[in-house]
Amino acid sequence: MEGLRTLEDVARFLDGSELQSQYKGVRHALQRAFQDWDRAELLAARDADHDVGRTEKQDAELSRSGGLQDIVASAAGRCEQGLRVLEETAKFLVPSSAPAIESLRYRVYDLNAELQLGLRRDLDFLDRAQLYVLVDCRLPIDAFVERVEAISHAGVDLIQIRDKAAEASMLIQYTNAAVDALDRNRTRVLVNDRIDIASCSKAWGAHIGQDDVPPDAARRILRGNQVLGISTHELSQIEQAVCDRADYIGCGPTFPSQTKTFERFSGLAFLADAAAILKKHGRGRPAAFAIGGINPENLHRVIEAGFDRVAVSGCVWGANDAATTAGKLKESLNASRGGRDS
Repeated sequence: MEGLRTLEDVARFLDGSELQSQYKGVRHALQRAFQDWDRAELLAARDADHDVGRTEKQDAELSRSGGLQDIVASAAGRCEQGLRVLEETAKFLVPSSAPAIESLRYRVYDLNAELQLGLRRDLDFLDRAQLYVLVDCRLPIDAFVERVEAISHAGVDLIQIRDKAAEASMLIQYTNAAVDALDRNRTRVLVNDRIDIASCSKAWGAHIGQDDVPPDAARRILRGNQVLGISTHELSQIEQAVCDRADYIGCGPTFPSQTKTFERFSGLAFLADAAAILKKHGRGRPAAFAIGGINPENLHRVIEAGFDRVAVSGCVWGANDAATTAGKLKESLNASRGGRDS
């Protein structure tokens, strides 16, 4: 129970709702599984002062040098091992409760894996990220690598491989080449639309649109430590993305774009409303990037609408000096973030 409570609280502050709710459900179900156990007998058996395990400590138990990941790993192991002990004990003490405890043990295995892999997604990087650039695979591979390196050093945090015309083998080649060329402490690489490519490449994650693979299906295909982003064009889609536990969202289109045609534009009013809604979700909210026709000339309007994260394409990737343009955008975004709860 102590281990479950620890995991539940970690999930509450990291995930916001869904995973925390599932841990809470397991905890309550475990209490129900013990309803036929003699509570008085359990309490009578408690003797903390003479517990031999109280003084027998391993060095690893005395510190959590790995931070939150160590805390979760320890609590997860305690839960899984404890449930196994309870299940085996129940088989001869209260046999009727053993099947329920066994079922909960398997459920906890999955929840613990999801929580620990979620921690490995390094969502702190997303919290810091401000500049996201979409790129295609039209340049020769050497020139492509040179350009992604240049924009990374200029301040680009995220690079998305987006090329509807490229074959799967080319997408994998260019994705892996970008990952190999970049310092992951500076820039991460994602893949647009193609969940399969993201899963079998070195990509950090994938981005999907409203008409692409549903988020729950995408999560089943992606590796557990990969992030998932979702495009949103209206407020109801933002709320759904929060429910779907998107790691980040794209909000737009804001302005007419050089690289993509839209029937209508969500516009700056949508960004302002989106910023207000996301703020209400607190720490559980996904990182949000304004997207669609954004460039150095109109960036101030996006910032005024409440966004200090943007995703761009042509204005950087298609520029004569991509690095210089990226640098200007990042400088403005950095300046806008001072003191803001982004």
